[in-house]
Amino acid sequence: MTPPRGRMTEPGFPEDWTDERRRGFREALRTRRERQVRGGQAVGLALVGIVAAGVLLRLPETWWVPAVGAVALGGLVFRMVNWKCPACGERLPTRGGRMCRGCGAPLDG
Repeated sequence: MTPPRGRMTEPGFPEDWTDERRRGFREALRTRRERQVRGGQAVGLALVGIVAAGVLLRLPETWWVPAVGAVALGGLVFRMVNWKCPACGERLPTRGGRMCRGCGAPLDG
């Protein structure tokens, strides 16, 4: 029977980072996450509002459907611009990524 493996070593901050730089990175990443959530909520509310107004007011679809597309596209652009590494500017992974692909900084904590 093989012995159970302990916790795998997780990638940490690059060795040349100071404590102050690590704190700054964590704070900037927290701010970006909060902005990402607030932006997603705003886009979702706008989409629901446009569709509800279009349906309830019986507006022609040629008026409100392009607005839905424009808001959805704007939300996508916001997400792509906002979700970048505060240290190196590389786009961060959205699913399953635990570290920045550019500088190697951990994204969880």
